[in-house]
Amino acid sequence: MATLQPILQVANMEASIAFYRDVLEFSVSLTVPDDTGQLVHAELSRNGAALMLGPASGLSEAARSLLGAGVTLYITDNDDDIDAFYQRVRAAGARIVDPIQDQEWGDRTFTVQDPDGYHLMFAKNVRPFEPPSRS
Repeated sequence: MATLQPILQVANMEASIAFYRDVLEFSVSLTVPDDTGQLVHAELSRNGAALMLGPASGLSEAARSLLGAGVTLYITDNDDDIDAFYQRVRAAGARIVDPIQDQEWGDRTFTVQDPDGYHLMFAKNVRPFEPPSRS
């Protein structure tokens, strides 16, 4: 079985960890400091969805200005009450990109933006999807 675990490069490790932990309810399973005590790696998860964070310090200024551009992580959690989760995330101050809504493909979703511009679309399947037939 293969797994996919994205590594997001972030401008501020502590701020990003706090956002994922305190706003998006991720658990922090591992943080790794370097010899000076600066965090150089973090692993987080939420109901089976996992991601890693690393500092963007090795990137050029131009590359750092593009963090998150064009990246959306789609996180499906069919065990959670997505409406209650949406309300908690909103109350915690997350920047809502797309409010909660039912999608034509059968999922109920909402999208937030993290401090570095990455988008996270949270989804729960609420009805079967029947793709249109091709004639």
